[in-house]
Amino acid sequence: MSGMPIRRTLHRAAHSLDRRLDRTRTSATRGRVIISPYRGFGRGHEIFVRGRVLVEKEITRAGGSEPLWRSVVNTYRRFATDEVAGAKVRATYRDAIVESVSDEEGYFQIRIEPQELASHTLWHEVGLALPDHGTTCVAHALIPSDAAQFAIISDIDDTVVITNATSFVGMARSVLRNASSRLPFEGVADLYRALHRDTNPLFYVSSSPWNLYELLHEFMDLNGIPHGPMLLQDWGIDEKTLIIASHETHKMEQINRILDFYPGLKFVLIGDSGQHDPEIYLRVIQSRPDRILAAFIRDVTPDLRDRAVTQILEQSNAAGVEMLYVRNSSEALEHARRIGLV
Repeated sequence: MSGMPIRRTLHRAAHSLDRRLDRTRTSATRGRVIISPYRGFGRGHEIFVRGRVLVEKEITRAGGSEPLWRSVVNTYRRFATDEVAGAKVRATYRDAIVESVSDEEGYFQIRIEPQELASHTLWHEVGLALPDHGTTCVAHALIPSDAAQFAIISDIDDTVVITNATSFVGMARSVLRNASSRLPFEGVADLYRALHRDTNPLFYVSSSPWNLYELLHEFMDLNGIPHGPMLLQDWGIDEKTLIIASHETHKMEQINRILDFYPGLKFVLIGDSGQHDPEIYLRVIQSRPDRILAAFIRDVTPDLRDRAVTQILEQSNAAGVEMLYVRNSSEALEHARRIGLV
């Protein structure tokens, strides 16, 4: 038997076991069924909202003096989710009402096409409800206005928040931190606010799991970093993916999705040198040089990596887009002023 059929057989077995464990855990769980909404985005008369239907867990909000055991418990609860499959989800925005059903992992995505759309605000409120459970909440969706000069696509780990993603031990420690003990890079809030200006939309693309969405959202709240839709990844076993798709595959798919969805916008890319952001952004630049205004790469790796990144910078410049290798946010802000982004 060849390697591919064996891999498929193992994948199917793992997926089947994962589904049985989920059903067993959920059936044994008693609790309130809730919606965990994720920030969505839209254009014209089209809005996409997504989220997850889960059994509520008691996850405490961040406190600076929170003991380690509490962080460990919260981390466990974030990942040991009790998903609710097949739940009817109703989305309402002004005159539009659309219903969908959560998938086997509890996720849902709904496309809404309202006839009326508020034009005075960047963020739009979409009502979400679970008719069979009496649960309601509000999801927020970003729709760029005509005043937007460009949009920003940013990585999160080691670009916005210090996670030491290139180190297994450092990454493990970071996962256990709460929102208040996680550290942003100095000056990152000033840089992102200067680029955003309450008008230019921000999108965050990361290989972090959806389980960390609320934690990352709270982290940005606490540190004054502008919000934007986060396109994260499902760290689970489904019919197509075993455990997790590659970092490069996920980021390329999501970046291309955003660029395709907003053909009239140009973009600024922000990442770091630790997880192939320079290589990914170079591929985007070479395929669509007319869509990218500039790219910023934060240096978070040893000198050995500098040579490879420098070569990528040269290739980007040859394609007509300046890619800048910066040590900190202040340096990035200076470059942004120089090239007229701020």
